[in-house]
Amino acid sequence: MSTSTRAVVLRATPYRDHDLVIDLLGEHTGRVGALARGARRSQRRFGGALEVGTRLTVRLTPPRRGSLAGLGDCDVLAPLHQIRNDLDRFHHLAYVVEVSRLVSREGEADPGGYALVAGYIDALEAGPATAEGLALWELAMLAHHGYALRLGACVVTGQRPDGLSLEAGGAVRRAAARVGDAVPVAPDAVAALDALARGLPGARLAPAHQPAVRRALAALWAGIAGRALRSAPFVPVDPV
Repeated sequence: MSTSTRAVVLRATPYRDHDLVIDLLGEHTGRVGALARGARRSQRRFGGALEVGTRLTVRLTPPRRGSLAGLGDCDVLAPLHQIRNDLDRFHHLAYVVEVSRLVSREGEADPGGYALVAGYIDALEAGPATAEGLALWELAMLAHHGYALRLGACVVTGQRPDGLSLEAGGAVRRAAARVGDAVPVAPDAVAALDALARGLPGARLAPAHQPAVRRALAALWAGIAGRALRSAPFVPVDPV
């Protein structure tokens, strides 16, 4: 019996001579690999539907023993027009998709995770990529996967923080907290991230704060995933 679900394309990998293996984040299936037969031989059946980041409605046929599910009919819900033509948006998309692929669970339905990913891609199509938008998405995604960060005072000592730690659950004063995974972030940058997360009026990540925040959040994802994110070095920051 086939399964229909909304999904985001996370990766497309060549397979044999004419096929593609498509990693999908499905609303009702979680992360799933599906075989798109003949996708490399002819564009007629799938067209541009299998580009990374495309949101689809797909029909998945059950896998045979030891094989992948089959990718049947698919309809594009929202093509990537603006993202394709804007390098900053494209790099944000690549980062978000990589994070999602690394932290989502195979075969486990996750409507909330799907909504976060699809919603951010929709936002990238509708407007420019911003440091604030990506940081807020990452904080929401971390919380969704059980890593909600407390960003006020050091969660261990109550002092002014100068780092972030998954082990401690948020902002830390590195020298005093003594947690092994603390990533350095300047106190002003932690305060800016905290103000942004709390939705304070006028809160933003100044260009001087963005590199440290980007490095820290990418390091947290690397700690969860067990490897560095390949797309992280390409995420843009505003010039100082």
